[in-house]
Amino acid sequence: MGRPKRRQLGQHFLVDQRVIERIATLTKPTPPRVLEIGPGRGALTGPLLERFDRVLALEVDVGLIPSLQAKYIGTTLEIRSSDALNEPLDPLLAAEKPWQIAANLPYSVGTAILRRFLPRHDLVTRIVVMLQSEVVDRLVAEPSGSGHGLLALERAAYAEATVAFDVPPDAFRPRPKVHSTVAVVDLRPPKFSEKELKAAFYLASHGLNRARKTLPNALKPLVDLNQIERSGLDPGARPGTLDLADWVRLAEVVGNSGPQQVGLS
Repeated sequence: MGRPKRRQLGQHFLVDQRVIERIATLTKPTPPRVLEIGPGRGALTGPLLERFDRVLALEVDVGLIPSLQAKYIGTTLEIRSSDALNEPLDPLLAAEKPWQIAANLPYSVGTAILRRFLPRHDLVTRIVVMLQSEVVDRLVAEPSGSGHGLLALERAAYAEATVAFDVPPDAFRPRPKVHSTVAVVDLRPPKFSEKELKAAFYLASHGLNRARKTLPNALKPLVDLNQIERSGLDPGARPGTLDLADWVRLAEVVGNSGPQQVGLS
């Protein structure tokens, strides 16, 4: 298989050493092992090796791996040619769990990769991740705030997230057209069961696609006015104003009304 085009991968290599050091210092001393997703040319890999005896790097661009291996020959770095979107996580991480993650994620797949790891508090304790700034805004958004949607609800279910610092385009080569932000995501066990969350996310994904409508209109045909009122929600509210507990409560009412009616089986 040939080398993927960097433009297709959305790769922008971090070159600002101050930013690199700040990202590395956001990892904790424990657990003493880190998974780096997308090491690229290894700018962050070096500082991570100074902090951890165990650094496992996943790189999808096979053309970058030989230079990484040569650059860090004699170190404890392990590099795998792997796509973090598809690599089975348990065989990769379970034997040495828990891990931390450090990553400068490509804009094109960053959200999908983060979403994949959010529910895995059993494998990962902390994720230090650089993403497009608007993605981080959506990640940390609160109900009624700008950008509050499914990503924020997933974060509320599985993690606490904080904005660490912004990164300007001139910190990269090639220079991207967008700004980036580093976030710290601390994973934790969910307060609701996976069954409850699945049902809540199902309703939320439907309603948030019609975010400007009021709940009865946004949630047709899955939910009716009576169910909204029984859940204690304001029928005049809009989907983006509901928090995770609201969606869980609504899904419980809908489910108790008969899952065959709403596709929640």
